[in-house]
Amino acid sequence: MKEKQKKWLSLVLALLLLPGLLSACGQKEEESGDIELDDTVSGETLTAGEQADHVFSLAVDYEQALNPITTKSQLNQMVGDLVYDRLFDVDEHFHVTSRILEDWEYVKGEGSSGVWVLTVRPDIQMHDGSLLTAEDITYSLSRVFTSGAAHYQLQMGRTYVSTYQGQVYLVGDYDNALMIAKMAVPIIKSVPNSILEDVPIGSGPYMYSEDRKTLVKFDGYENAADLPLDTIYLRQYEGPEGLITEYESSLVDIVINDPTNIYNMGYGGKNEKRTIYTSNMHFIGFNSESEFFRYEPYRQAMTYAFDRESLIDDVLDGAADASALPIHPNSDQFDANTNSRLSFNPQCALQELEKGGCRDLDADGMLEFALSGNKMEINLNFLVCADNASKVQAAEKIAADLRSIGIGVTVRQLSWNDYIAKLKGPRDEEEEEEEEWKWDMYYGEIALTGDWNTLTLFTGDWEKDGTLNYGKWALAELDSAVHAFMGAKEEDRADAESTMLLSYSTNAPFVTVCFERRELITHVGVITGIQPNQYNVFCNFANWKFHLDEE
Repeated sequence: MKEKQKKWLSLVLALLLLPGLLSACGQKEEESGDIELDDTVSGETLTAGEQADHVFSLAVDYEQALNPITTKSQLNQMVGDLVYDRLFDVDEHFHVTSRILEDWEYVKGEGSSGVWVLTVRPDIQMHDGSLLTAEDITYSLSRVFTSGAAHYQLQMGRTYVSTYQGQVYLVGDYDNALMIAKMAVPIIKSVPNSILEDVPIGSGPYMYSEDRKTLVKFDGYENAADLPLDTIYLRQYEGPEGLITEYESSLVDIVINDPTNIYNMGYGGKNEKRTIYTSNMHFIGFNSESEFFRYEPYRQAMTYAFDRESLIDDVLDGAADASALPIHPNSDQFDANTNSRLSFNPQCALQELEKGGCRDLDADGMLEFALSGNKMEINLNFLVCADNASKVQAAEKIAADLRSIGIGVTVRQLSWNDYIAKLKGPRDEEEEEEEEWKWDMYYGEIALTGDWNTLTLFTGDWEKDGTLNYGKWALAELDSAVHAFMGAKEEDRADAESTMLLSYSTNAPFVTVCFERRELITHVGVITGIQPNQYNVFCNFANWKFHLDEE
């Protein structure tokens, strides 16, 4: 950074803390795309002509907002990625790029807080002919927190944003050198009340037509001549079953499916499936008030006690990536050696259990442990949401692995509302007295971002702070280690990560199971060159090639 900019830093930090200047936020080529043919028809030649209706169409929900920040529709968010640039793009390896920024730098001096300084490209045209400015970025990020856009609020976390001398400054409640990995946020023009508009002005490769039935190419977009289509057609979303019918009739050409979700769609026919890697982490959380898991060795043993790979193959249909770390295997931050050391190893699990005094004391094939001088049978209550069949099966598979090494487990299935109520615990002494059983462990899922921040799982209080610390943990060492990892400069991050991973494995308030995958589904031979990521399936749209001609 230039010397002059460094001198501004102290002033900017002070300005960011002044009311009125501060906006606060709550919490390859196509062959590398893992294409899998859904070969439901045998003995036939699959051709592009059979799949195409000669135009490219996307589903859109006109009953929901088209505004990319405020919409609650995933379909509309997907369509919006062709209309609006995001501040940052985060690819399948969690690498960060930006089309609209010229430069971005994390600045942290001795004894000062870290600040991200963003410099806007001077030549990005918006759909009304104006040029994108720092004020547009500041407006978009700040309105995330004043418009009720809960999805992006959770993604960004608490963030402060301000514009100073043509640059954008970002800080959080704590130092975060990985902060930009969670800033894949749409940018709109900062005209008065544009956050209230259904279709605010953007800067992406396409614009909504006047009747909003199509997207039309924006000629002011750089390399607009290289865009593969002049027009993209939009079709009204008619519900999940309607979307399946429209897709299988080739009236809609792309769908996103979540194989591990309760809304898993049964798309048959002749399809190509491309993997979308996500940072959605499945984990097992532990209760600090559990008679068993209050002891560190027993929590530590759990990382070795179940077979993640077979769980993914047998239960999740391959739609996940195994990890013993709360970091995706695709990330540069992923430590393969540590992951290997902490992965499935029943013998290591038994050794850790024995360290805590857990043994088969009566030779019945099941382990017992000592509590207040008495021999206690192990029968863990394993809580899982009954609404998701994949997670129930995963919990049953984990329970079976635990029983195989002598740990008694009862899987407790509850509907979503009852599941959350159980995690939160009794509301008063009367409910506590009436409680039939307490949970020891639970199967959960959390949408992490690329800074790999898991603080919400073991810090704060769910009722007072809105965190997900249902286990009521207070782990100062781990808290400090995670903050140090996120705040570390690049040259210091490896050491900070080693300390953090050691603290994770020692304290173990939760154990990572895997990271979910999504599927981008297209008809055979219709589209090539796709490289989707979890935030934007159209991130390299200029490289897509369409084959929409008749057979």
